[in-house]
Amino acid sequence: MKDKRRNGLSFFEILVMIALAVIASFFLHHRFGSFDLPARLTDGAAAMESQKTEAWDRDSLYKTLQGAFEALEEEIVLPYDCSDELFDVYKEVLADHPELFWLSGGGTFVKKTSGTDVTVEFRPEILMDREEILTRRAAVEERAGEILERCAGGETLWDRLLLLHDILVDETDYDEAAAEAMTEEYTGSDALSQSTSAYGALVNRRAVCSGYAAAFQLIAGRMGAECRRVQGTELKTGAPHEWNVVLLDGDWVQMDVTWDDPVFAGETPDRYRSYDYFCVTTEEILLNHVPDDPAALPECTSRRWSYYVRTGCTLDAYDPAVIARIIAEQADGDCAFLKFPSEEDAEDALARLLNGQEVFEIPVLAERGVKSAGGAASEMGTVCLWFFT
Repeated sequence: MKDKRRNGLSFFEILVMIALAVIASFFLHHRFGSFDLPARLTDGAAAMESQKTEAWDRDSLYKTLQGAFEALEEEIVLPYDCSDELFDVYKEVLADHPELFWLSGGGTFVKKTSGTDVTVEFRPEILMDREEILTRRAAVEERAGEILERCAGGETLWDRLLLLHDILVDETDYDEAAAEAMTEEYTGSDALSQSTSAYGALVNRRAVCSGYAAAFQLIAGRMGAECRRVQGTELKTGAPHEWNVVLLDGDWVQMDVTWDDPVFAGETPDRYRSYDYFCVTTEEILLNHVPDDPAALPECTSRRWSYYVRTGCTLDAYDPAVIARIIAEQADGDCAFLKFPSEEDAEDALARLLNGQEVFEIPVLAERGVKSAGGAASEMGTVCLWFFT
């Protein structure tokens, strides 16, 4: 029998295969191509992404830390990964808020991860127990309120800052023992931490430079002034030092209350104070101060806020008539100031006035019955004279 074989597909078979191919193509496109998830699945994915990257920034972290510190929280749980920036922001909070004197600036944190969730548990180092914090905080508030009331009579912000400067200089003693301890290995003692804080300057009335600067910042801020602390060193010794910058009517000025509270070995008036560092320029402060981060500081160029400029104590050169007039205008006090262009000018003037005894030729001093006088010249170009009857 002859084998019957077909040489090709029938027309019907070809039509069936084409139809199957079209159906398969449609099915595959709609099964495996681009498609939208159901709403409930979309919401779930967004929630997971939100947990993974919960929105936060330095400002929100700053406010969270500040609020927790003020509430005396011992552990702060942060629902996001801020571990890389935590201590930088912590430092900013303490720099802006000297009233948080119970915090050392140190601390520890633990970062925990669960799936896409990240939390940071932060424990700041607290220098005293809660009861002691509350006691000391109340004492700071009472003293700050008293000083603010005493300064309220100042007509302008400059006047009120001057009154604050004078109160801190007159009523705070420089803590030389604490200053010496700071040059040795840090011991973390409570006495040392007090002297470096606003509490030491305001309540104990004994502090080192950081305590003066913190107290000035705290009260100046409550007067409405923008005031910052500046960390740096003394130019000649390289010792750590701290002072302030303040914004006055659009002008930034430098302020160092500590160095306006000098310590003399010899005889001086009981309430002697200097104004060499009250509202000075960057150029002037750099004669003997070295800021740690000069680029971060505002430029201070205006001389109009200088105490000596505003009180008419400046001279271009030694002039007996002008000196007599300036001293006469300060006759009600125990001290008189003269501001010269340089330290050399000041030293020459002091030598003429005291060694040459020209000071006794000034009529107003003879009328007051001044029997002796002392004085000092500063590297800021200032001569301070004090008189004894």
